[in-house]
Amino acid sequence: MKSRTTKIRLQRKSSYALHHQVKLGQYDFPFTLNPTTGCFFGCTYCYSPWVVYERKRDRKKRFFETIHVKLDKPQRLAKELTRYSKLPQNMKRVQINETSEYYLPQLLKHLDDNRRPDLMLDILDEFESAWQNGNKWMLHILTKSHLILNHIEKLKAMKHMVQIEVSFATMDEKVRRRIEFFTTSIDKRLDLVESLAKAGLFVRIMAMPFYGESNDLQALKDETFRRGAKAFKNKGLNYYKWADLDVPRTFEEFIKERIPRSTRRTDTKNESFIIKSGEQVLINGEPQEISVRFPRVDKQFRAKKNWSAMSKFKQRSSIKKMNVIDCGYRDCNSVDWGYII
Repeated sequence: MKSRTTKIRLQRKSSYALHHQVKLGQYDFPFTLNPTTGCFFGCTYCYSPWVVYERKRDRKKRFFETIHVKLDKPQRLAKELTRYSKLPQNMKRVQINETSEYYLPQLLKHLDDNRRPDLMLDILDEFESAWQNGNKWMLHILTKSHLILNHIEKLKAMKHMVQIEVSFATMDEKVRRRIEFFTTSIDKRLDLVESLAKAGLFVRIMAMPFYGESNDLQALKDETFRRGAKAFKNKGLNYYKWADLDVPRTFEEFIKERIPRSTRRTDTKNESFIIKSGEQVLINGEPQEISVRFPRVDKQFRAKKNWSAMSKFKQRSSIKKMNVIDCGYRDCNSVDWGYII
C-alpha cells in the first residue's frame, strides 16, 4: 500500500443503520447499509463521492482521504431490525458496503490499535440473531478486499443468509493499477473467490463497471466460475468515458482533476452475462408473475419518501404483480422470498 494522506474519524452517533431506497423498483435492494463513509481504494470510476457529498466542494478528496466510522451502527441496527420485523419477506434484503468499502487495512488496524470493536462483526451478529428469532434477512456484502476473510468463520455460520459480491473492473493487473489505485490485486481477488466458495458461501462476481470487451468478460466469468463462483453481474461505466479515466496519473492528480462527467447514469448491461443476478424466470418462454406487497411507485406516492415508516407502510404500499427473478436465493435457503428465487 502506497503511503499517502489518510484520516480515520470515529463517530459515536449516526442517524440510522438501514437506509431505505426511495425509488424502489423490480431489481433494487429495499435497504443498504454502510458501516463507514469514505474509501481509501481510489477507483477512478467511482461515483460515490458525488452521492455522499452531493453539495460539498473537494468531494473526491473528502471521500478518498477520510473514513468516517459510525460506531453505533450495530446498536441502531438491533432496534431497526425489530421495527422492520413485520415487513413482507421480499422486502427484507440489504446490500452492505454499497457506497464505501469496510475491509480496508488502515481501518481494521485503527480499530484494533484503539481497542474498538470490529463494527462489521457486530453487525453480522445482529443479523444472525434476528434470523434465529424468525426475523429473516438476506445480506449481500460487496467488496474488493481479501480482508473479508478475517470474518470467514462468521460468514460460514451465516452462509444460509449471505451472498458475497466480489467486484472486478478488469482481469489485467496493469489496467487495474491505472484505474484502481490501491485495491486488492486481481490474483488476490481470484484467490478470495476460491476461498469463499470452498467455505460454502455463495459468491457473485460484480463486473460493474468492466473495462473490456465480451471476450474479456467471458475470461473473467470462466476463471471465477472455475474457482467456485455461482453468479455473475455486469453493467457498463456510469458518468464517465474509459478514455478519460485510463490515462497515466498519480492519485494526487486524480483527486484534484476535474474529469469530464456525463450528465446522466446509463447502467448499460450485457444480458448474456447476467447469471443468478436478477434475470427473469421464464416458463415456455413467458415471464412468471407473482403478487406481493410492494411500496407504491406511482406519481401520487413517489413523494412519500418514508415508506419505511411501519405505521404507514400499508397505506404507502399495495399488492403488485412482480416478475419472478433469479437471484440464487434457493442456493442459500428454502425461505419464500416472494418474487425472488
